Amino acid sequence: MILGSTHSILAMPISWKGTLAQYVGRLHRQHDGKTEVLVFDYVDEQVAVLARMAAKRRTGYRALGYSIE
Repeated sequence: MILGSTHSILAMPISWKGTLAQYVGRLHRQHDGKTEVLVFDYVDEQVAVLARMAAKRRTGYRALGYSIE
């Protein structure tokens, strides 16, 4: 992670809320000029196990206070 990061691209199959919180939580560290945090989460919906993991991440994002667009 780059110091002062505001964006993350998640392209790995995780589903546990604790791991998700760790990855995105790093983006919330305070740095001058940081006003927003964006997470891009790419999902291959054609692979059933990856689609299920993505559904769990969406629940995790909501639990962490993220809005999903």
